[in-house]
Amino acid sequence: MSKSPKATAGLPRIATLHVDTTQGYSGLLAKNGQHVFSYASDVVANDDGTRGISLAMPIRTESYKTTPMLPVFQTILPEGFLANRVVERFSKTLRVDDMALLALTGADSIGRIRLSRTRETGSDTGKVESLKEILSDTGSKDLFEDLCDRYLISSGVAGIQPKVLLGAEDDVEQEKASAAAPRARGGKASIAERSTLRGKRLIIKVSGAEFPNLTENEFHCLSIARSLKLSVPDFWLSADGKRLAIERFDFDGATGGFLGFEDMVSLQGKVNQRKYEGSYEAVALAIVKNVSPGWLQRSLNDYFSAIVLSMVVKNGDAHLKNFGLLYSHPESDDCRLSPIYDVVCTTVYLPKDLPALSLAGRRAWPDRRTLAAFGRDVCRVGDPEAEIDRIIEGATAYRPASGESGIWNRMKAEIHASARGLAQNGQV
Repeated sequence: MSKSPKATAGLPRIATLHVDTTQGYSGLLAKNGQHVFSYASDVVANDDGTRGISLAMPIRTESYKTTPMLPVFQTILPEGFLANRVVERFSKTLRVDDMALLALTGADSIGRIRLSRTRETGSDTGKVESLKEILSDTGSKDLFEDLCDRYLISSGVAGIQPKVLLGAEDDVEQEKASAAAPRARGGKASIAERSTLRGKRLIIKVSGAEFPNLTENEFHCLSIARSLKLSVPDFWLSADGKRLAIERFDFDGATGGFLGFEDMVSLQGKVNQRKYEGSYEAVALAIVKNVSPGWLQRSLNDYFSAIVLSMVVKNGDAHLKNFGLLYSHPESDDCRLSPIYDVVCTTVYLPKDLPALSLAGRRAWPDRRTLAAFGRDVCRVGDPEAEIDRIIEGATAYRPASGESGIWNRMKAEIHASARGLAQNGQV
């Protein structure tokens, strides 16, 4: 039960947070009526742009002020399950507003920003889980609850679905490698071999009660994307289909550092509550405005492919927070569209569901002509109809390696129906 304003009035609140990045300390976030971010004086004095916190917030002397939380922090502000769990755990001792949510979960968040109540920030907890155990078919509920208890206060990730961030050793691949090539001296892997198996950064998701089999649903959608050679992170489904492990695309395993990530809520200066407001054309415009020149056309091509995929698999949840940009730092020349994430077939749960954003002025599943015009005129794709056909063919040809479950059969029916509506002759 949520607390009334009188019940929380006497509780302490967090007024300031220190903000760090992969490249070093950046400045201070404060709440005093408005949310205010100020770059540190040494960052301003030595302005090379690398310690900027957002593509839209260049380093300057003047502070950035907004009444709602600043858009860049909206990207990592917990929502849904995580936010509710934090409130449940801390609402008796702390006023859990946006500042508190960032303080409690900002030690490890998606992207290169870290928040802390002290200057000493850091995301490395030293804990490493077993990917093999996470993917096993036993104790799924208890296992996730245990992971949630241990990683709740270090999981700065948005989204309604239950999820946590953690580090893991890829002992699944280790086991495969051991089977393929027996080791000398007792079968132990070398130090060099073991080092390549550690350090994975994962998002672990489970299905909530409202949307059963959601993890399997997302696994199939990502598998379709992977079969089409679209950009997706590595991912694994547990043996019982109840947990989905996704490798974080913001982590650079070669350097051990994190890339910057901003979603379209941040890039359009909005708040999370408005993530369903806007158009797919406006997302394309944000890509054009922010992506580095050398990556622009590839990003627009990838974006168009992602939109076509969502329309074919009937993903009605492709909202502003489900598209984002990756970059080393705001002044780097590698800003590009992130890999595909959070794609599911929503019409198996909501038969009358519609696209999350408008296209060509309408919030409706587009016909082939509308989708092709979007690709040609907005995304500058050379042959959008060929890409539509390629994605239709890949989606309708996909079959799960583990057999056709109940959720997949329902998804397949939705996919084939949408594919027929987008195909040239209405046949697939």
